[in-house]
Amino acid sequence: MLTAFATLLAFTASAVTATEAHAATGTTYYVDSRTGSDSNDGTNPGDAWKTLAKVDAASLRPGDTIAFQGGETWTGGLTITSSGTAAAPITVTSYGTGRAIIAGQDTVQAAVTLADVHDVHLTGLEVTNGLNQAAPTSVNYRGIYVVAQDTGNMPGIVVSNNYVHDIDGAGGSDIGQGGIVVGVRGNTTPTWFSDLQITGNEVAHVNAYGISTFTTWCADCDIYSTETGIPTSEVSATRQPYTNPLIANNYVHSVTGGGITPEYADNAVVENNTVDMAASNRLVTTGGGNVGIWWQGTDNILVQYNTVLRTAVNDLNPDATDDMAFDADMGSTGSTVQYNYSDSNSGGFFMCLISATDITLRYNISQSDHFRPFSIWSGCSGFRGYNNTVWSTTTTVPRNNGSGGTTQQGIEAMVRDAAPYNNVLFDNIFYNPSNAPYQCGSSCFNGPDSSMDYSHNLYWDGSAASTVVPANDPAPVVADPQLSSPGDAAMPTGALTTAQLQQTLAGYASASGSAARNAGVSASTAPPSDLFGTPVPAGAPDLGAWQHPVTATASTTLGTGSGSIADITDGDPTTSWASADSPAFPGTVTVNYGEARTMDAVTLVTAFGQGQGATSVDVQTWNGSGWTTQVSSHSLTWRQNTAAAEWLRIPLPAPVTTTGVRLVIHSANLTWGHLAVYELRPTFGAAASSGLGVLSGTVTGDLVNDTGTGSWASQNSPKLPGAVQIDPGAEQTVSSVTLAAAFGQGQGPTSVSIEANPGGVWQQVLAPTTVTWNTSSSTVETRSLTLTTPVTATQFRIVVNSANLTWGHVALNQITLQ
Repeated sequence: MLTAFATLLAFTASAVTATEAHAATGTTYYVDSRTGSDSNDGTNPGDAWKTLAKVDAASLRPGDTIAFQGGETWTGGLTITSSGTAAAPITVTSYGTGRAIIAGQDTVQAAVTLADVHDVHLTGLEVTNGLNQAAPTSVNYRGIYVVAQDTGNMPGIVVSNNYVHDIDGAGGSDIGQGGIVVGVRGNTTPTWFSDLQITGNEVAHVNAYGISTFTTWCADCDIYSTETGIPTSEVSATRQPYTNPLIANNYVHSVTGGGITPEYADNAVVENNTVDMAASNRLVTTGGGNVGIWWQGTDNILVQYNTVLRTAVNDLNPDATDDMAFDADMGSTGSTVQYNYSDSNSGGFFMCLISATDITLRYNISQSDHFRPFSIWSGCSGFRGYNNTVWSTTTTVPRNNGSGGTTQQGIEAMVRDAAPYNNVLFDNIFYNPSNAPYQCGSSCFNGPDSSMDYSHNLYWDGSAASTVVPANDPAPVVADPQLSSPGDAAMPTGALTTAQLQQTLAGYASASGSAARNAGVSASTAPPSDLFGTPVPAGAPDLGAWQHPVTATASTTLGTGSGSIADITDGDPTTSWASADSPAFPGTVTVNYGEARTMDAVTLVTAFGQGQGATSVDVQTWNGSGWTTQVSSHSLTWRQNTAAAEWLRIPLPAPVTTTGVRLVIHSANLTWGHLAVYELRPTFGAAASSGLGVLSGTVTGDLVNDTGTGSWASQNSPKLPGAVQIDPGAEQTVSSVTLAAAFGQGQGPTSVSIEANPGGVWQQVLAPTTVTWNTSSSTVETRSLTLTTPVTATQFRIVVNSANLTWGHVALNQITLQ
């Protein structure tokens, strides 16, 4: 047994200096509560230490291990105050059979504490700190508590494969209390945890949170003291977030607060966790509910392949908020939420709270979630929800009525969006058998709203005659999506691997004749694949979280000098094909799909375009028996000659459904004797939204339809400045933006600035610029705004700083990115 354990804990290093010799080998100290003695040296199982006090007093060095005898119990608290190094962390674990048990028994605030340490691994323990789960306590206890105060960067903390359970507390939702808690205190030295890992743990039966992080370095966060109990005087005016934490493969269930909550944790990854019955078994009502997985004050979090079940199923909030599966909360920006599964959560699927910005919610499945599948609160902006499958229910759940009783709560609204802040739902499947509205009316809790933009979603309640459709979706699909066995996903127990999650949700695949196939608009921020790992194709994608496989093959008559012609369809703009030297024009580059694909534009991607880019092309599509020219002799002007890829869009005169697309290349820049193509990517449509509300028309249907027909008008008395956001079907290199308006002197913008998002951070690419309109008639005028330098980005915002408001609103007929 000793040999096997020593092998398990061995550390290796490629080079060891004299000062690192101890760290490379380390010493294992054994602890046995039955046969050990604190007078022993502890260096072998037969000479083990006995008590937690002995371990607490030990001066551990890098590479050392504390090993507790599996199956035995220690009552009280364990505190580690020694640090390791990245090459030689200190490890606290179990040995022998089973896990060692550290039982606080409410005698200590935390059963296990790592205090002001770095590079410590805590793994393979059973931790508990409770006496009576059925009754609230005046103290909120913790299981594992990792804390640092005024110590700077604290890297290398790993909390893995522990079983943390039966943690007493007040029975509400107090942040910073619960099963596994990582916290930063103080305000004199910026302090944070870098590369924190919380993985493979089971956390259960906790009268507070499951897993959470917090920090006082949160830039005067306005509700922080109320949430944590930390005095306002300790909260720093400076923001210093955790960096790169990983919370993965954990199973959190039956907690009274949130399941998993990383706060002020930048570039966090939260994946492959299962959270079941968060915010359930509440012992007290403290105001507000809670959420399965939520985050606050974070930048660029990635939340993926998680399962959240039955949040607040048996102790529901009287104020009908929260109780959701997922929540991008206050002060968060750049959240990506993808490939998750949500089931039977009493408050709904996804919530975005005030001051959360730029959220991407894609390729998730919501099954039988209640109340509001989407709850988008005032101040949440830049929300993009696409390719989600929301399979709703007519089943009701009991909700606390605030007077000691319950009411049966069904689906109040499929979507609640409280104010116009550039939010849009497109390419989703909504199964809505209760016929709940997509905009809350006057009877909606918290009052009416009508601000969400919609485009190209599928809506179904079982009958085409009764299906509810939002009025501002310009291209709704009303049809049975023909999924194989939707709504039948079995509730799992334990954290699922990606493969297990995909197998669980296999019933959401669409049949070959489904109206969901090839019916969506292209997303410039689309991921490489869907929830099931199938590549997302160019052109119109399927609706919902499941994409059927599409195979693209490419060929050319221009020969190959380097790369492969297959590289132009691989979805990777860093790989390329180059023709043979001195190619003979005209020549063709052809992509065949083997099935009908819908497109309304073709995007050509090339680096060093001034040296090797095509300069004149025809665009052809296959009509079943021959090639039809859609665009003839289109001139391409490449604006740069660098390794950065340019994306030039060639619009077709009208959408076309075809099995193939061909470029006939008439001329090219041949500085090096050849031409090159990095991607040939058909697209269909674009997504757009308004931060100015809608009085008439639709943003996607009228402003970005390439037809010049139709018009959009903002709500009356719009709040300026406000923006219209456009997500083109693919990344695009833009040098100018053209605005078209009728009655410009009465309703046209008079000052406009432009912002672009080239990779996660919005930047102004055109300073406020005056726009002057000559007429106030039905004649449509155009105004082109030239950017200082061309910019390649996935998203653009046209910010209206001021406007003619003769009739109380702003109006435009078209916005064109060029």
